[in-house]
Amino acid sequence: MKLMTKLGYDAATIGNHDFDNGIDGLVKQLPHAGFPMLNTNYNFDGTSMKGKSTAYKIFEKEGLKVGVFGVGIELAGLVDKRLYGATKYLDPIAQSLKYSSYLKRRKKCDLVICLSHLGQSYENDKISDIKLAKISKDIDLIIGGHTHTFMDEPVKVFNQHQREIIVTQAGWAGLRVGRIDYLFTRNSGMKIKSTSTMIDLKKSSEI
Repeated sequence: MKLMTKLGYDAATIGNHDFDNGIDGLVKQLPHAGFPMLNTNYNFDGTSMKGKSTAYKIFEKEGLKVGVFGVGIELAGLVDKRLYGATKYLDPIAQSLKYSSYLKRRKKCDLVICLSHLGQSYENDKISDIKLAKISKDIDLIIGGHTHTFMDEPVKVFNQHQREIIVTQAGWAGLRVGRIDYLFTRNSGMKIKSTSTMIDLKKSSEI
């Protein structure tokens, strides 16, 4: 978290390995984070994490409003119950629909980003970034984790309104960094196109 702070992270979501030292261990690390931890589907009532995370954050970027929220994977069966304690898992699909709608429609965000630790895709019925994108209505971009998927280009998925949603992931261990550019018109604020690049940090010194 110290390194992420030095790198200038705006926000992060919570993954299963954040519980490796128990929920109290996660709490002890948070003072090192100079950015908010976003999550909508972990209910931390009755734990030391209560009040230590927030569902979403709105950033002002050169006159644009960027709404960001987070969702996490189900911990049961993946993490020892003793490590996450009384944390309750809420449906990430329902929470994503709720908060993306709130950010886009109520808060009038120009861009809505989901920070996900669900995993990109699975062969079974497990909830994934791809499934979330297809079910979504108001998400513009999903930046994922958990499955450590290395991608040269992001995946474009049609949502419920048949609008393209971008789903991306940058592998793991900081081996790659991804960049996606959205272009807006000054007058209307409408997104007109997006471009993306992926840089392999093992092969290039340019970031």
